[in-house]
This record gives sequence, structure tokens and C-alpha cells, in this order.
Amino acid sequence: MKFLKNKYLVPVWTILRIWLGYQWIVPGIEKLQDPTWVGSQAGVAITGFLKGSLAKSTGDHPGVQWWYARFVESVALPNAGVFTYVVPVGEVLVGVSLILGAFTIAGLIGGAFMNLNYLLAGTTSTNPILYTAAIILMAAGANAYKIGIDQLIISFWKKKYGKR
Repeated sequence: MKFLKNKYLVPVWTILRIWLGYQWIVPGIEKLQDPTWVGSQAGVAITGFLKGSLAKSTGDHPGVQWWYARFVESVALPNAGVFTYVVPVGEVLVGVSLILGAFTIAGLIGGAFMNLNYLLAGTTSTNPILYTAAIILMAAGANAYKIGIDQLIISFWKKKYGKR
């Protein structure tokens, strides 16, 4: 793991972080522009997704575990209207955070949390790749945001409130 924190890999982690941010911001914006998410037919898309998740929770080898299916059934579906906005706004915020390198660790944790929930809901797609990229960037530590707004914030904070 020490090689992840090698200062010469900072450009690699920056490119990976910006790529990951792009992977989040594009679908978030698309959802915000899609009437089945937030327009006149709001909730149609997320309700269909959640019902599909429930359908995968039965059989000998369910793709969705019983406990997650209970969460979908008792929390997510009844509050689909809230999730209709929370999901795309969360995706856009994660994307902006990672592209700018601002509050990077929070963005990585938020993105990994959403990826994990998509995986638990039975959707593979690009989620394992995005989840793995987020974990690698978290392991890279400060090198993941060395080139970004976080570095400016940290420098300012240290100058203003650092050792006196």
C-alpha cells in the first residue's frame, strides 16, 4: 500500500479522481433532466428500479439479500419521492467534489456508499469498477487531492490556524 502514497503518482491519482467524478456527474445531470426522475412523471424510474430490486430478492440464489429487500420495501419505496431527488443530486455533488478535488474524501465516501447500495440492490453495471476506484483513491490518501481545491483549503487552514 505504500506505493499508493508515492508522490510521483499524484498525477495518476488526479486523473483517476477526475475520471471518477465525470462518471458520477454525467448520470446525475441526465437524471435531473429526465422527466421520469424529476419532471412531470417523477418517481417512475426509481420506483421501477426499486421494484426490480425486490424481484431479485427471491429464489434459491437471490441477487438481493433479504435484509436489503426489507430496506427497499419499508424505507426506499415508500419514500421514492425523496430518493428521486436525493440520488441525482448526490451523484452531481460527488462528481463536482471529485472533479474539483474539493472535500475529496467526503466525495469518495459518498460515491462508494452509493455504489455499494446499487450493488446491494442487484445492479452490477460499472459499480464494481467505480467502487474499486474510490477505494484506491481513499488508500492513496492526500495524494488523491494534492492537485485540487482541498490542497488550497488545507494550506489556508494551516496558515491561519496552524502552529503559532
